[in-house]
Amino acid sequence: MTTADRRPSPHPNPFHVLGLPSDADEQSVVERAEDGIRTAGSEQERALYDWAMRELIGHPRTRQRHALTEPPDTGYRDRAWDAFVRKHRTNPADLRRHRLTPDAFDLPSAVRRVVRELHRPVPDEARAALEHPATDTPGPELEARDVLFG
Repeated sequence: MTTADRRPSPHPNPFHVLGLPSDADEQSVVERAEDGIRTAGSEQERALYDWAMRELIGHPRTRQRHALTEPPDTGYRDRAWDAFVRKHRTNPADLRRHRLTPDAFDLPSAVRRVVRELHRPVPDEARAALEHPATDTPGPELEARDVLFG
């Protein structure tokens, strides 16, 4: 084995890039790659999706080599989240169009609402809980690890 043979591949496994199992059919490969290319954030990401698709739908021996190096039963649970993040990366609202100025606020109305909320009566149950807080809790005392790990 030469030094060049031990050198890591410049690309990850195409099944991993596309988040597909090694038994995915050609249609699934193409659909996932097109979706990735469409939602990619950079030219480098688009090129990676395109490379992965060509590796898997090109020569059958190339696909077989990648299938053999992909761990069996690999699940890509974060793929849905990654797709969501890519799809909604930018803010869909045009904030430049909604410049807020002091004239956009009805200050007297806002003050009236705040004062009205501050003068709203506290419910009797809440008043009793505020005046007489429970100091003893029923049951065993919890430690931090109980709260964090159940």
